[in-house]
Amino acid sequence: MTMEVVIYACQQAVPNLDFLKTQWGSDDIRLRVLSEPCSSKIEAFQLLRTLASPVDLVWVIGCAEDLCRYNEGSHRLGNRIAYTQRYLDEIGVEPARVGRSVMVPGDAPGLAAVVADIKAKAEALGPSPLKTGGKG
Repeated sequence: MTMEVVIYACQQAVPNLDFLKTQWGSDDIRLRVLSEPCSSKIEAFQLLRTLASPVDLVWVIGCAEDLCRYNEGSHRLGNRIAYTQRYLDEIGVEPARVGRSVMVPGDAPGLAAVVADIKAKAEALGPSPLKTGGKG
């Protein structure tokens, strides 16, 4: 079964989506990257709906809180990720299937490290129980 990861990327933190895609490589985990004007635009329901599509891992890459162009964007996203993870835990889905990374815009080595970390998380989690109809 092919796994799928969706990354929502803040346009400020990740201005070049092609770089992100080239860092992913071409393994048996499919990557979809969706650009957002700011990570604060991403809502909990959007993360849950994406995960239920079904996708194996949903991740958001945004700016570090002190570098957010919209002042509170990264902070708001942190609260939404925490809420989403609590909800997933309540319904018996691994909270780690949703997460975020913050970075300094324009930091190519940092972005490459974030992508490698996201890929490792997806591999460690394996296919979503939402795809297989149950845990495991």
